[in-house]
Amino acid sequence: MKEDRGAREIAKAAEAIGDLLYRAVEATLEESSPDPGRQATAQFVELDARAVPDGDGGPAQLMATLTLVRLLSLVREAVADRPDRVEEALGWITERMGKRYSARARYVTGVLQSEADTADVPAKRQVLMSEFLPSLVWLLTGAVAVFGDGDLDWLRGLEAGTPTTASFLTGS
Repeated sequence: MKEDRGAREIAKAAEAIGDLLYRAVEATLEESSPDPGRQATAQFVELDARAVPDGDGGPAQLMATLTLVRLLSLVREAVADRPDRVEEALGWITERMGKRYSARARYVTGVLQSEADTADVPAKRQVLMSEFLPSLVWLLTGAVAVFGDGDLDWLRGLEAGTPTTASFLTGS
């Protein structure tokens, strides 16, 4: 019974984190600004500071990273026939937000390249530091803008019927 409650709590947390990330992507699409990704990250950092006061990172940032990598992997699979998919997504970021943000997002593009290159993405946290999660949000936003015509329902459609971050974390 205690395991069930823990799994439900993880599922609720993962859903809340996913919702926050979707709102950040939506706001980034609307504003063409890096701020929504940064604001979402600040909320994860604040949650983690309460959960693990002396830690660097924590469960909220981990769930956010896993969720973003999972979503970007779904995009990669959906647009596998577009060999220039990384440059297309980065092009949107450059055009709407600027070269600085495109350059940061380039560090995390492995997840759009291939499954093998995805393994390198978590190591980029050390390079990007506080811009790691926002860079993933910006890349996902560029992908939704380019491949999904800016429609978050396109992304939700890719996600439908796939294992969730919560199921990965709980083994269910």
